[in-house]
Amino acid sequence: MSARRTREVSSLDIARLLAAQAVMFYHLVFLSWAEAERSRGIRAVVGNPVIFYGSQGWASLGWVGVQIFFVISGFVILMSAENKSASDFLIGRIARIVPGLWVFSTLSALVLLGCGVLPARELAIRLMRSLALFPVGPWVDGAVWTLVTEAVFYGAVFACIKTGAIGRITSIMIASTIFNLILWGAVLLGEAGIFGDAGRDLASLAASYKLRVTLVTTNCYFVAGAALYQMFMRRSLRINAAIFAANYTASLISTYYAGLSSVGVSRFGQDPLAAAEVWGVATLVMSACVLSRVGSGPRFVRLATIAGLVTYPLYLINQITGGFILGAMYRTGLAPMVCVILTAVFCTGLAGLFALLLERPLQVRLRGFLKRFERSAGVLKEA
Repeated sequence: MSARRTREVSSLDIARLLAAQAVMFYHLVFLSWAEAERSRGIRAVVGNPVIFYGSQGWASLGWVGVQIFFVISGFVILMSAENKSASDFLIGRIARIVPGLWVFSTLSALVLLGCGVLPARELAIRLMRSLALFPVGPWVDGAVWTLVTEAVFYGAVFACIKTGAIGRITSIMIASTIFNLILWGAVLLGEAGIFGDAGRDLASLAASYKLRVTLVTTNCYFVAGAALYQMFMRRSLRINAAIFAANYTASLISTYYAGLSSVGVSRFGQDPLAAAEVWGVATLVMSACVLSRVGSGPRFVRLATIAGLVTYPLYLINQITGGFILGAMYRTGLAPMVCVILTAVFCTGLAGLFALLLERPLQVRLRGFLKRFERSAGVLKEA
């Protein structure tokens, strides 16, 4: 990736950090008390949660940050896949994700163990699922499911590079777009009762985890991001603008159905349309900033670079570890919202320390190990 291109898309790093902050406040302000008591997640590690009724309307929508991540990923991964071999792409993705995943999953497991939330055997199973990005949960942290989805997307891009299909990426995006339009058209018709019970079953299935993690109902976000990248590079503008518009529309519908299964809607009667509206506005603003090359100045770029580095560890630390810190803050007797703010600052600071001091060396070592393994495997294959 050239330095010039990095400067031009630095606004994406700011958008990514804002999305991570939205997810964090969703966990700390809403899910910390709204989660089911037997879920053995953030509510359990908080201990005695504080109910923020006044913040319910906005905090319950923070999960939409995940859908924004998916769009950004579609953009960034297509950009990073250019001029890469399949093995280089795969090694790069593993080195990027694994160090943070393993460190913070282990930290979450230690928190759960220290709080007595889970028996050791079940905790060990959850930890192994998390470290391996096993597609079926539960994991030590609920955030892992989104990484599983990302990994499936990486696998699809890897297959495209390996088979040479990456050179026909526009055709693949068009095929995905047609699929998405047919799928969500059928879901809406089913919701309207056109197909009877089968249609209602399809609408219900559209909100399920299985279809989200396998990209059936989430590929529209990634394709929208990939189309945005193609537009950014000024490639086939009309075609890619149409692809973006179609998948943006499909993503609005997908966000609505994801909202139906969210805690805010299922337990507290929130309007699922609100989630689609928030995602829609945020994505349009982000896309406009990217296409307008907003934030290409050196000072903004330095800030954006740090923001981008902090985002991933912050996403991994804010739920279980963050919930534990929040519970400890509550016990000091400080005002509840002050406790939330201090916890958010602490989590962001800890994520920053990891990103700036530890993550890069760990990634370099892992990348080197994978490169050596690749060479050894090649020699053995030739022999």
